Amino acid sequence: MRCAGDLALEDEFAEAVDEVGKEIDVSKDGGVRKIIKKVGAGYEVPEKGDKVTVHYTGTLEDGTKFDSSRDRDDPFTFTLGQGQVIKGWDLSVATMKKGESATVIIRGDYGYGAAGSPPKIPANATLHFDIELLSWRSDKDLTGDGGVIKTILAEGKGWANPGKDDVITLELKATSLEGTDTVYTSPEGGYQVTLASGGADAPFFCRALEVALPEMKKGERATLVVKPQYGPVQGPGAGEALEIEVTLVDWQKVERLPGGVVKRTLVSTDEWQTPNEGATVTLAYTARLAVDGTVFDERTTESPLVVETDADALPEGLEAAVMKMKKGEKCVVMVPAALAYGSEGSDQPMARVPADVDVEYEVTLVDHKQAKGSWEMSTPEKIAAAIARKEKGNAYFKAGRVGRAVRQWNQAEEIIKYDDAFSAEEKEESRAVKKSVQLNLAAAHLKEGSWTEARKAATSVLDHDSFNLKGLFRRAQAYLGTFDFVEAEQDIKKGLGVDPNNADFNALHRKWKVAQAAAGKAEAKLYSKMFAPRPSAARPQAAEAAPAAEVAPASEPIAAV
Repeated sequence: MRCAGDLALEDEFAEAVDEVGKEIDVSKDGGVRKIIKKVGAGYEVPEKGDKVTVHYTGTLEDGTKFDSSRDRDDPFTFTLGQGQVIKGWDLSVATMKKGESATVIIRGDYGYGAAGSPPKIPANATLHFDIELLSWRSDKDLTGDGGVIKTILAEGKGWANPGKDDVITLELKATSLEGTDTVYTSPEGGYQVTLASGGADAPFFCRALEVALPEMKKGERATLVVKPQYGPVQGPGAGEALEIEVTLVDWQKVERLPGGVVKRTLVSTDEWQTPNEGATVTLAYTARLAVDGTVFDERTTESPLVVETDADALPEGLEAAVMKMKKGEKCVVMVPAALAYGSEGSDQPMARVPADVDVEYEVTLVDHKQAKGSWEMSTPEKIAAAIARKEKGNAYFKAGRVGRAVRQWNQAEEIIKYDDAFSAEEKEESRAVKKSVQLNLAAAHLKEGSWTEARKAATSVLDHDSFNLKGLFRRAQAYLGTFDFVEAEQDIKKGLGVDPNNADFNALHRKWKVAQAAAGKAEAKLYSKMFAPRPSAARPQAAEAAPAAEVAPASEPIAAV
């Protein structure tokens, strides 16, 4: 059984599917009808401003042929949507895919109208065209002011575009439009650039490339006609109008992970699955000191490292990157000292890692075996696994490794997230674990200054246990962190109502009073400055004597007061 909504969606999808013999009312009023004779390739259609090339044969309703590009063996090219052809052509060709052939029937008001086109086309004539869309070339104004006009010469592959941090490999040739001299030609194999650097790391770069590259696909080749203001600021081509032929050869995806870890993909893969928590991963890598390139550890594909992801066998930063890798992927991972070997350093198989030194791994995920998923576990197994992760998180937190603790606690909660099928006793046990985990997460987020996340975690506990003292205490701390004094006071008073002699709540109440008083004074000072009378024009001597800093500018930040 399907509902009306499902039927509507299916009908809409059916409307979008091309097939031979299908008739489409292009103009929606019967004025332009298209009957497909040959289905085109792909899904893309030309856009307004594209230069389209077609073959056509035009006939009157009685079959009289009045024109044919095929008879001349001369394809016809025009700019779509610019009024260079009759309205019915602009509308119908805009719906066609590359290689598509169709019979297009155009009513007089979408054709040559009452004037006709003597001597061959009478007034108000309905015309029949057999049209084949051979190709099109996109000319696109990337900047909206004609500063960079892009024409695609060869379509790219896939759907993805490079990001600002990705390492892009491109080939290009820049030519002066004024003197037709070659300004720059890239070396064989091209060169690399990152958009985030603004081209500082490239031998040739300009604003035109900065706006064009984010819209290009792998393998795409295009020409850019560039006005001087979008060309190089200095060096070859500066101040000139240029034509740049550019090919986006490839790019290496760069991801910035928490804690300053940077993952750059060298070899991608068509695999989709990444390791889950507790998965067994097989790694080949070369590990170096970032400061001088000294190799301190190495594993090959013949002798790889096989470890579990949450067994504390890998540096925290490396493990975070591996958790985002797919089988066969090869990456360079930059790991800051704090998430590698820290302030103590470490003796490794090939060299010692000194204290407070960043490290770099060139690592391949050779294989991974997923840990048992929660959907594969029985209810007792789920509860046992959640408790084990909670305890592991507790141990990490006590050791000061907050990031690893949060990962374990989040995973513990995820395992028992859905407990509708649990028995009453199992639900009670599950809820106790969830409460403990959320209180721990609130504490971890407070430690990191993540006030909003701390508040959310504490609130999830209070939603089920509104007088939970730890929940009230940690949420009040979170409210203080965001200067929400009214909400903080409510939680503090509620906690004191449960336990008037609680030392922690009484200390927090004193802290709240000090913070609120300080905030009140700061606000009063700010407003006194904002509304202080300015020197009058009638007293020029006083105005000259008053220092400028006495009148606070309207943009003075509140936090600075």
